[in-house]
Amino acid sequence: MSQPASTAVIALVTHARHVPADERGRFVDRVRKELGDRALVIDTCHRVEAYLVSADDPARLAVAVSLPPGGSALIGEQAIRHAIGVAVGRDSVVVGEDQILHQIRVSVDASRESGALDPTLERLFGLALRAGRRARSWRHGPQRSLADVALSMIERRSGPLQGRRKVLVVGAGRMGQLAAKAAVDAGASVSVANRSAAGAQSVATATGARVEAFDPGVRTAGFHGIVVALGGPWPIAATTIEGVAASATVVVDLSVPAAVPAVLAEALGPRFVSADALALDDADAGAPQDGSRARVDGLVDRTTADFVDWLQRRGGRSTAEALVSHADREREAELAALWRLFPDLEPEAREAIEGMTRHLAHRLLREPLERLGRDVDGRDERAVRDLFAL
Repeated sequence: MSQPASTAVIALVTHARHVPADERGRFVDRVRKELGDRALVIDTCHRVEAYLVSADDPARLAVAVSLPPGGSALIGEQAIRHAIGVAVGRDSVVVGEDQILHQIRVSVDASRESGALDPTLERLFGLALRAGRRARSWRHGPQRSLADVALSMIERRSGPLQGRRKVLVVGAGRMGQLAAKAAVDAGASVSVANRSAAGAQSVATATGARVEAFDPGVRTAGFHGIVVALGGPWPIAATTIEGVAASATVVVDLSVPAAVPAVLAEALGPRFVSADALALDDADAGAPQDGSRARVDGLVDRTTADFVDWLQRRGGRSTAEALVSHADREREAELAALWRLFPDLEPEAREAIEGMTRHLAHRLLREPLERLGRDVDGRDERAVRDLFAL
């Protein structure tokens, strides 16, 4: 399956597995500066992707926005399949995780509300979100999140959480809530810290955790594991940094950009795990082993085929409308010239001539319009556009 170049979907993709967080941050800034409203941007903790419909050479676009090393420029069906795979969770660090669906929906809604969402992308992501919801309806048992992966990393490095091992969750947002609940469910003794004490209390009440100060000071070193999920830096004192560095505490920072002070991350060495490191270390976390992956891949295949079929038919309809409009303009121009030559022509004669020209145009266009209706690979559409200079 292919797409006419004039309506090619292009995806500029960066992911934590190949592009570091700081490079992704600079890339999204360049995309918004160079492409503006032309691009639909999906910006998550592990990926920055820009989608647009353009006749531009994707390699030229990649140069224009300085796609970083490790990034990819996808075009046509490859870009379409990738977008759908992202929505169904096939490309996530935690396969099938729910957060990506919400993040895509937020990006699409924001683009639509600004009036900048291309109709082709609206159709693509509408189908992608529907496929994502369907894939998740097949799920059995509890769904893992990135917070579960973070806690698994702490267990691998400091032992099982069962038995009231102490875990500190820093952050009261969605990921902080998931981390606190998962740690409590695993049998850990959990404390929650947040910039807003009210936010920490809310998560603690909902999960059965305790409330801790945003900078617990020397007490921080008493935790076996710390999960940080903030939308900004975690400002902690030098004594706190020294205490944690001297302890056996494992720190997992899910924040992008990183919230943990660089000096602490460096001092911890292998006991510090960034969000990008989770993507590299546990890229297949939560992958189903029951054959459902093949089912999801089949869903991606079918959804991709549905969209490409719609896109090709949409191109054919657009060409058919352009061809009819072109014929009408030519016919009306010739009639206008005829009326100037015969200004005293009777109304009945004018009406008869107009009817005859419409009938003739219809007969002449019947075959190309029928060919466009049967067009499955875009060849007839391209031929008609070339022939009639549309």
